Parts: sequence; C-alpha cells; structure tokens
Amino acid sequence: MELTYKDRSEFLRGFLVLVKKDNKVCEFEKNMAMVVGKYFGFAKEFCEESINALLENNFISEKPPIFSNKIVAEFFVKESYKILNQIHPLTHNKEQWLLKTAEANQVKHIILKQNINLN
Repeated sequence: MELTYKDRSEFLRGFLVLVKKDNKVCEFEKNMAMVVGKYFGFAKEFCEESINALLENNFISEKPPIFSNKIVAEFFVKESYKILNQIHPLTHNKEQWLLKTAEANQVKHIILKQNINLN
C-alpha cells in the first residue's frame, strides 16, 4: 500500500490525538508513537518534540484525520486500535474518536455495534 506524505502525516497526527484523548500519555504510548513516526519517515527529534509537547499543544487539530482513500483509513483505524489495545482497553473517548474517524472517511463497514470490527 502506497501512502502519500499527507496520509503519513495524518496517520501520525491522528495517532497522537488518539493517544492524548484520555489526557495522559504512558510510556508505551510514547514508545509506540516513536515507532509510528519512524515507520513513516519522520525525524526522531520531531517525534520526540511532538510527543513531549502533546498535552500542552493546543495547535494540534482534534479533528479526525482524512485519508486519501478508504483502504488507508481502515488501516489507520484497525492498526491504531490494535497498537493501543495491547496495553489496556481503549477508553470510551478513544473508541468514539476512532469511530468518528471511520465515519469521516466513509469506512462504515468496520463499525459493528459501536465496537471496532477487527475481523
């Protein structure tokens, strides 16, 4: 799957917004944000600065990311859910934001009874 620079940027921004939805950032979330940033080619310093300022930075848009196509959007929703669910169940705010992201990208077939369908 080829990702545009905008898609990679939206993925990282979306992941960071999702992480901060419960107003705290644990070490696992910080580490995974670094992995996501590195995977998409962002500089280590940029990722570290973004993560460290995450809770105080009011300039990061809270709007759901909009991706170039449904495949990328579905990938974001599923992978973000899987990554964060490894350490603890997602909070209600995080799940709702992921559902809004799916809806904003018209990826409704992955929504099942207000839970994320990982099949």
